[in-house]
Amino acid sequence: MIYLLQIPFTVSEIVLVSLLYLLLDIYPRAKSFRAMLTTGSFLVLWGAFSALTGIAYFFLTTTSLARVQSLVGPTGAKLTIVILAALMGATVLQSLSLKISDVKVVNLEALLDGYRRQVLADIAKKNSENEQLAAYRLSDKLVKKFKNRVEELSVEYCQLFTESTESGMPLASVLESEATAKGIPTVNYIAAKIVRMNHIRARLLLQKEL
Repeated sequence: MIYLLQIPFTVSEIVLVSLLYLLLDIYPRAKSFRAMLTTGSFLVLWGAFSALTGIAYFFLTTTSLARVQSLVGPTGAKLTIVILAALMGATVLQSLSLKISDVKVVNLEALLDGYRRQVLADIAKKNSENEQLAAYRLSDKLVKKFKNRVEELSVEYCQLFTESTESGMPLASVLESEATAKGIPTVNYIAAKIVRMNHIRARLLLQKEL
């Protein structure tokens, strides 16, 4: 009964440790904390893994609490059990399967592996969307700053793009012609090209004094 009373006060620790484990597991491929934490499928995976860790925590507190306390002391027992529960949820529980007549009816490991791959794909898509949105916002800021200074923005782009054009025309004229052909303002066209070529340079231009 004492163990059951302790569990509600451990929910936050279980959720946090579960998140830390998933970040260590998925971040090397995702490469974006923001994309991970704003992807619905990752949040579902986080919830499922927290539930598995909670089950493992309940099992460990009812079977191994005294042994853990004897090894690390009463103070560190709770944190130790939570960490062990996360590891147990990541290994033992994920490998469970239900067999009937030697036929696997439920293979939890395969289900979680497949869902994890889907999570990584969703995170990659979200990360791409975030990068595109950031590029649009950066381009819009350049447009606002250089709206009446198109020639200066053209010079900045020319410094990034030094190759001669096939037509032999000045690059500024080429940019204006391309923008006209696409039906967009020249300043918008050049700003977008600068952001795509070098977003660091684009941010430096925003800091440049008028």
